[in-house]
Amino acid sequence: MSPTTDKNLYGNKRVGRIAVLMRAREMARLLAAAFLATSSVTAHGAMKPRGADMQKPPDYERAVRSEFEAVRTENTAEAYERFIRRHPGHPLIGEARKAILRLQER
Repeated sequence: MSPTTDKNLYGNKRVGRIAVLMRAREMARLLAAAFLATSSVTAHGAMKPRGADMQKPPDYERAVRSEFEAVRTENTAEAYERFIRRHPGHPLIGEARKAILRLQER
């Protein structure tokens, strides 16, 4: 083989390698985009708010009461407000509102 032929073969191999790498990079980018679109993590690593999309646990009432006990332990207006936002219409909201008023009176 002449040096010109070797150079052309090398050039073609190099172009082939670059094309494969570019395709692999594009495929990785597409897979990452698909993952981010279906996951609860944003591109910056923060969690998306998905309160409405969450499935209820098998014993929903028990889980809500347990969460309310944790809120009671925290005993801040912010915690009670968060509970009200997360569980609109739940009977414990009345207690949460009373607790907020009690904390605001202090």
